[in-house]
Amino acid sequence: MVSIQSNNSMTSKERSHSRKWQNLDVNKEVVLKQVWTYLFHLWGIPVDGSEAFKEQQVLSPCNSIKSVPEQQPKKKSSLFGKLYSMTSTATQDNQQHHHHHHSQNSTGTIQYIPGLIHPEFERLTVDVSATQEEFWNMLRLDPPDNHLLRFIRARKWNTDKSIKMLSSTFQFRLSKMHINELLNDGERAIYDKDIKGIIKNLELQKAVIFTSTSDSCPLIVVRPKFHYSSDQTEKELEEYAILVIELSRLFMRDQASSILFDLTDFSLSNMEYAPVKFLITCFEAHYPESLKHLFVHKAPWLFNPIWNIIKNSLDPVVASKITFTKNAQELAKFIPMDQIPSYLDGENDSIDLDHYSPPDGSLDKHFHDDTKGKQEALERRKQLIDEFIKMTVKWIESSNKEDSKAFAKQRYQLSDELGRSYVELDPFIRSRSSYDLSGQLDLNKN
Repeated sequence: MVSIQSNNSMTSKERSHSRKWQNLDVNKEVVLKQVWTYLFHLWGIPVDGSEAFKEQQVLSPCNSIKSVPEQQPKKKSSLFGKLYSMTSTATQDNQQHHHHHHSQNSTGTIQYIPGLIHPEFERLTVDVSATQEEFWNMLRLDPPDNHLLRFIRARKWNTDKSIKMLSSTFQFRLSKMHINELLNDGERAIYDKDIKGIIKNLELQKAVIFTSTSDSCPLIVVRPKFHYSSDQTEKELEEYAILVIELSRLFMRDQASSILFDLTDFSLSNMEYAPVKFLITCFEAHYPESLKHLFVHKAPWLFNPIWNIIKNSLDPVVASKITFTKNAQELAKFIPMDQIPSYLDGENDSIDLDHYSPPDGSLDKHFHDDTKGKQEALERRKQLIDEFIKMTVKWIESSNKEDSKAFAKQRYQLSDELGRSYVELDPFIRSRSSYDLSGQLDLNKN
C-alpha cells in the first residue's frame, strides 16, 4: 500500500496539471493503478494487480478481505447493466479458492491477492452492478483518471483511504440522493412533480452559476438572505443543492468550482446551520478536489456564531480555501471582474436575478422522442468504455515502463473520446436546464 505526503500549498495550475496521468510520477501512478485494480475486483472484471502491488505487497491494517462472490452480478435492464460480462471461468475458479477470511500478518497488514474485494467495498449495501453504472454516469465530462485522482489526492495518495472515500460516495449517490435522475430529469420534472420546496428555491434563484470568458472555473453565488427554513423540507433543500453542484460540473473546464456566500442583508431569520454544513460536507466527502475557493462576502457580525460552529468541523484543506471579502475589489483578487455579478459591483449581468424562467420542454425533443439516436449514442459510449477497461487492464498488468507508458497514452486518447461521447449523449439523457435555454450552458461550444 502506498501513502505519499501531499503538498497542500500547490497552486491551482499545478493541481490541474498534476491530475493528468502523464504528469504523475511512478509512485503516484502506482496508487492510481491500485485503485483501478480494486474497482475492477469489485465489478468482477478480470485483472491481476500484482505488478501494481509488487513494491507494496500489503494493504492497510484491517480485519479481513472477502473474495468476489461466486454469483454473477444482478442483471439490469439498462445498457450499462449488460456491460462487461468479462469474468472468465479461470478467474471464477481462482476466486473460489479465496472464499475465506484472511487474518492479519505480524505487521497488521494483509497481502494483496488477485480477485479480492477491498473491505471498504464489502461494506456497501447497494447493488454492486449499480456502482459500475454509477461510476461511468457520474463522470460527466471528467476523464476517468482525473475523477479517481480527485479522491486519491483528497486522501493524500493513500490507497485504502481513497477506496473508503469512493465507497462512501457510491453509497451516498445510490442510496440517498439518486443524483443522475435529479440532474437528468432536471427542472422540468421538478415542476411536473410539483416539488414545492425546490420550485421555491429555483424561483428565488437562491444559488446561481456565473461563468467567465477568462476563467474556466464556474462561480456559484449563494444568496442566504432568501433562505427561510419553512420554505422547504430538509430533503428538498439538499436536492436543490445537489442539482446546483451537478449543473456547475457541466460548466467546468478546469478542475473545480468556486462558491460565493453573499451575506448582503443577512438576518437572524435566515440563519440555519444544517444547509451550510450539508453543502460543505458534500464537497469534502463526495465531490473531492472540486472546490477551488469558498468566499464569505460581506459577513455581518451576527454571522459569527454560526461561523464558529462551522469552522471547528471543517476539513483543514477545505478551511484553507475559505476567504472573507467585503467588496468587489477584494473579490477581483481571485475572480475575474466579468464573473462577479453586477449587483455586487462586478461586470456580469448575464442572469436576470429578478425573474426566473423555468424550462418549458421546448428543447427536449431528443430527450423525449429520439430513442434511436439515444440508443446509437449509448452504444458508441459503451464501446469506448469497454475499450478503456481493456486498455486499463493491460496498463495495470504491464511489467515494464515502456509498455505501461504506451498503454497509458492509449488510455488518455480514449478518455478524450469518452468526454466527447458524453457531449454527444447529453441531449438524449438530460432535460434542458434554464442555463441551456439561456445559452449559457452549451457543451459543444464550451
